[in-house]
Amino acid sequence: MNVGLIGCGRIAVDHLRVYRQIGDVKVVAVSDVDVQRAKLLASANGVDRVSQEYVDVLKLRDLDFVDVCTPPSTHAQIVSDAAESGHNVLVEKPMALSSNECERMIKAAGKHGVSLCVCHNQVFFPAMARAKQLVDRGVFDILCFRTSVKENPGLYGVPAWNTSARERGVVWEVGCHPAYLQLHFLSDVVEVYALGNMVRHGVFDEFSVVLRTSGKAYGIMQVSWLAKETEKIYEFDCTDGKHAFMVSPPPIANTGYETLVERSGITESGLRADVMRILQHFTRKETGWGYFVGHFHLMKSFVKSLKDGSSPPVLPEEGKKAVTLLECVEESLKTHRAVDFRFSR
Repeated sequence: MNVGLIGCGRIAVDHLRVYRQIGDVKVVAVSDVDVQRAKLLASANGVDRVSQEYVDVLKLRDLDFVDVCTPPSTHAQIVSDAAESGHNVLVEKPMALSSNECERMIKAAGKHGVSLCVCHNQVFFPAMARAKQLVDRGVFDILCFRTSVKENPGLYGVPAWNTSARERGVVWEVGCHPAYLQLHFLSDVVEVYALGNMVRHGVFDEFSVVLRTSGKAYGIMQVSWLAKETEKIYEFDCTDGKHAFMVSPPPIANTGYETLVERSGITESGLRADVMRILQHFTRKETGWGYFVGHFHLMKSFVKSLKDGSSPPVLPEEGKKAVTLLECVEESLKTHRAVDFRFSR
């Protein structure tokens, strides 16, 4: 399958890595407004066709899909143009900067009969897939689902637009992951309440969100870009005392994105025993994929869906739902009030 890659920043490099692992997928053209960056990426990956304007990629007729790895503010226009050109599309998260933009993209894909998939990669972590299986089978009756993302962007290169108000900042860039994960496990969210602060980056860079559902379950999202070290925790508390969690990344967990730790009771053992058991569990041999195991499974599934004519692994409506939730989070942060979450396809 031939791919046209639009946007040659940090995440594009990782997408190329995944395509090499999938096999039967070749990036044949790249584009970036910084044409020198595009040339460097093309040279390093044996890509012959390079352009500064993404419309040049859309003119190619030998593409099976285009992969959009540009800042979120550009997604709606590029994806709509790609659909009009008859190209299937994989677009990085968040799908867009508003639910209205998402709807525009959905209508364009439907009008021109192309497949549109949103890169909600963390749904495809093996541990998350395992947790969803347990929930669907009734083994986990969720009482609370907590996602905690604490990061130090200084530890790795992140583009300046991650904290740009124009791109809606950390709420959109970082909050998108916990948003779509919460909706993946809590399908009946009805109310959103958020509290947070603008501490270092001129946008909300530390905030917590409570999601109320129509049932007994609730969700908690915690996001911080003020941490000294990166820490990501995903926890499920169940009505019968079961507890399951992932902890990532090192040094606490080497394979936390792939491993789900389950316990029958939250207080069944002492703290020291718990810590030792976690450390032993997570020092097993690494697969080498780490975070990008989610991209691998998602992108492989998308390629397969194009081959067999099935629906994409992440529907654009799911992308729109996550963006709608982010709109509610942002509104609650600004108004200091609970916001009703109403979503309809």
